[in-house]
Amino acid sequence: MANYLEQKLVKVPRASYIYRVVHRVMEGDCQCEHGPIPVTVGPLQADVYPVTNHMYWLFMQESGYRPADDTNFLKHWVDGKYLEGDADKPVTNVDQNDARAYAAHYGKRLPKDFEWQYLAAGPDALKWPWGDKLDLSKGNFYTDALSRVDAYPQGVSPVGCMDMCGNSWEMVEDTHDDGCHFFTLLRGGCYYRAHHYWHAEGGPQPNDAHLKMHLLAPGMDRNATVGFRCVKDCDGEEL
Repeated sequence: MANYLEQKLVKVPRASYIYRVVHRVMEGDCQCEHGPIPVTVGPLQADVYPVTNHMYWLFMQESGYRPADDTNFLKHWVDGKYLEGDADKPVTNVDQNDARAYAAHYGKRLPKDFEWQYLAAGPDALKWPWGDKLDLSKGNFYTDALSRVDAYPQGVSPVGCMDMCGNSWEMVEDTHDDGCHFFTLLRGGCYYRAHHYWHAEGGPQPNDAHLKMHLLAPGMDRNATVGFRCVKDCDGEEL
């Protein structure tokens, strides 16, 4: 019987920090708060890993979840199941509502943008999850495919979250409407670097950077490089 990676939770006590973030898109602005502003995180519990294909498959078996519009939903799966060898890779080809459904089933939610940044940077506001210098040995940055979410333990963040830089982008809970576009925010970067960086810079992204992703329709919002992780609200007694 195969041994699949199980999700773990890391405890994050209540903390305050100064949220400031850089908008990483070369064309077009991002009309949402970029700071610096004081914010408070927690207390909460956070997924150690991005949600994997196997974790999402278990959720579907337990809940019977199917989106009303399934265009491109889990299109990398075959006959309702992920491919052999992909169990512990981050689930992709899901949209924000697919991610929210998973989170709600387990009493969780998607992290807000400022929460995600704290999970990656910790109380010392590190530039990268492991420190202040980019280290290409700490994550999946320039390969040709997604990797297991536990493949780079040396890239763990100060609070104990894994795979927060590279591999797959991670969507957050935030949604915005600037009068022209409805969009969410992405974090962490990805292994994939597009041929042209003008619209979306690929590769590893520092903790203080986010990317704007337009929300158009389920079939267009689902893609092969964006996944997610969850957090769970709690009181201090649960920590």
